[in-house]
Amino acid sequence: MARRIDRLCLSAVALLLLGACGFEAPAPVRTPPPPTPAIPLSTLSATLSVTTGELARLLNEKTANRIADIRDKPAKCGIGRCRLSLHAERTGPITVGAQGGQLVVGLPFALNADMQLNGSLSFLSGQANADGFAQAATSAALGSDWQVRTRTSGHIELHNSHLRLGPLLMNVTDILGDASDLFSPELFRMLDKTLSDSLREKPRVAKFWARAFTPIRIGKKPTAWLLLSPERIRVGHIAIAGDAVTVPLGVDVRARVLAAETPPAAEPKPLPPPSPLEEASNRFTFAVPFLLPYTQASRLALAALAGKPPRIAGAKVRFTRIDILPSGADVVVAAAFCADQDWDLFHWFSACGSGYFRGTPRYDAASQTIRIDNVRYDLATANMVLGAVRYLAGPELGRALQQRLVFKVANDVARLQNQIRTAIARPQGRDVVIFGTVDGFGPMALTWTNDGFLAAFSATGAVHASVRL
Repeated sequence: MARRIDRLCLSAVALLLLGACGFEAPAPVRTPPPPTPAIPLSTLSATLSVTTGELARLLNEKTANRIADIRDKPAKCGIGRCRLSLHAERTGPITVGAQGGQLVVGLPFALNADMQLNGSLSFLSGQANADGFAQAATSAALGSDWQVRTRTSGHIELHNSHLRLGPLLMNVTDILGDASDLFSPELFRMLDKTLSDSLREKPRVAKFWARAFTPIRIGKKPTAWLLLSPERIRVGHIAIAGDAVTVPLGVDVRARVLAAETPPAAEPKPLPPPSPLEEASNRFTFAVPFLLPYTQASRLALAALAGKPPRIAGAKVRFTRIDILPSGADVVVAAAFCADQDWDLFHWFSACGSGYFRGTPRYDAASQTIRIDNVRYDLATANMVLGAVRYLAGPELGRALQQRLVFKVANDVARLQNQIRTAIARPQGRDVVIFGTVDGFGPMALTWTNDGFLAAFSATGAVHASVRL
């Protein structure tokens, strides 16, 4: 007991002798911090789908009732050469289905024709009418210029047909023969163009591509933005099945989170040519970095030390400044502090100085905290006060400091994750509407940079897309 009292007295005297003196420690040796990890490349894939019902609606809206109009064209009319004037009007809605990897289009129509025979039979003329049904099959492919190219072919059936030629009443198909070939190419070209226009993907994909560069606000306190940096867009083969036309789409992006009051200006790049997409999974995975700046961590540590200052050698250690500085294999904690005697109410005899400690950043998954472990004196920079404190207190000051260098990030991370869920679930775009569902988040990985502690976790989920025509 006497020895302990003697040691405390010796400590008090030693600190008192250093009182009212300020000492600055030499700057520590620091090496560059670990390089900032490259933002991983993620592929967000989705399947754009256009139903055959939507295509049928567009065809009916864009197709006029008159589907063919031919005037005074030479034709082979079965019993000889003739000149033919013909017009056809559709008599019902166009139907669209999917079969055998192609769109199957059905179009009912009514046909009226006037014919004039040539040569010795030029005195004969006739009027024809018939009901018809055009059935076409269309395949589609996407070119490197983003143009959807369709190829439509089919056949025409005529029934309930009549031709009055002079005093004769005959069947149209018996007399006209292949005259319907005059308007079937025109009809199929019209269907081809309408379908191709309806499946124009370039404007919609270009809008989606440009929209992907726009920052998405995901946080309020602090304000944070999700930034997607698209690098490549991928497209699979157009598939026609199950009453829908589907286009597998993928975007290679690098995603990061930025804490800032105002979003950075979006700088969209031109839409690149499509790259092949081997498989569309309708899944996404991207990394979300969470930065705890050193300035914020230093304020938190100083507040914790002020709330419960450590005691060593019978004196209370009052920290007046904490600065966390990055280094290579660890971080440096620069501290300014004073050793205050309990009886010195005005700190007239406080021993003040500065010093440097070193420690290794860790992420504790159980408590969801970033902490600095193995805090120890940086012996190369210890000044007189720090040397005296180290001599008198041993490792106690380092351990006391380590207990305060703990930064709880559970609430911040949980808030960020909830904000990401909400932001991803919010539909983005107009013509191409894309939204996602976050299934879960991966484990946290910690490193440190010039700016702060950088923790990163992955977000995985499903992405959904639809096309509004």
